[in-house]
Amino acid sequence: MSQIAKQPITPQSPTFAITPKGTPIKISSRREILTVLLFCAITLGAVIGVPLYGYLYHYSWLDWSMFGLLYVVSGLGITVGYHRLMSHRSFDCPNWVKGTLLIGGAWALQNSAIKWTADHLRHHAHCDEEKDPYNAQQGFWHSHCGWLFVPDRYADPKYATRVAKDPVAIWQHKYYPLLLLVGLAGTFLVGFLFNGIMGGIGCFLLAGVGRTFLVLNSTFFINSICHLWGQQPHGTTDSSRDSWLVSLVTFGEGYHNYHHMYPTDYRNGTCWYHFDPSKWLIHGLYSLGLATSLRTSSHVEDSLARTN
Repeated sequence: MSQIAKQPITPQSPTFAITPKGTPIKISSRREILTVLLFCAITLGAVIGVPLYGYLYHYSWLDWSMFGLLYVVSGLGITVGYHRLMSHRSFDCPNWVKGTLLIGGAWALQNSAIKWTADHLRHHAHCDEEKDPYNAQQGFWHSHCGWLFVPDRYADPKYATRVAKDPVAIWQHKYYPLLLLVGLAGTFLVGFLFNGIMGGIGCFLLAGVGRTFLVLNSTFFINSICHLWGQQPHGTTDSSRDSWLVSLVTFGEGYHNYHHMYPTDYRNGTCWYHFDPSKWLIHGLYSLGLATSLRTSSHVEDSLARTN
């Protein structure tokens, strides 16, 4: 283990974050066969399987209800759990709340919170540069999802160091494949109990495959659309932009120019009329005594400090 941890960090070498118990966690999974196969399977299933089933049969009210419920749960798991809590420490919360958010995030098929945070913090530290994992300067396709299929020459464990010390994040990373499987298999089970085999298939396709595809792409919109088109009312030091339209499908993440200027703020949309359900959830938890230390734009951290 120690030999792995002491590997020199070069642009070509695999890099690892080390947990307090000395367990190495490979932070880059680009072009791993399982990642590619899963992404392709979800895409084909959503583009072909979902509409084909709807045409030949139909989706029940339960299928649509599960679709909506899981879209909200997995989407907020990313925006509140992975992004504002784990990556930027915009607030604190009890471990059981954190665990609940990270379970929801696992259902979005975006890797564990440790891996997600490593990429995201590097994006903030090197936005629009070669080390930016989803560099928008390389075009829409690359920043949207093409970055998943190219070698990651600049994976750096320092961006995962802090989260790799969190016991809840370590637990989620260890059981991430199981949590993902439970999320997908659960849709089939619910549909099966409601309407047999065909009901299970329908719920799995719509609430499992289709919902995962849409959550993935809504998150990718932040990396692509919100770095190419939109307004920059808060600063022009990088390509980040605000898009209220993207906020409608990403639970408030579309106010991305503000987020890049004040990354630790628990709000992305600061005005009362901004559509930011992630902010509302965090404030709701705060009102119930389940969240503390809510940070606003008055607290600014440099990019390296956010990794420690």
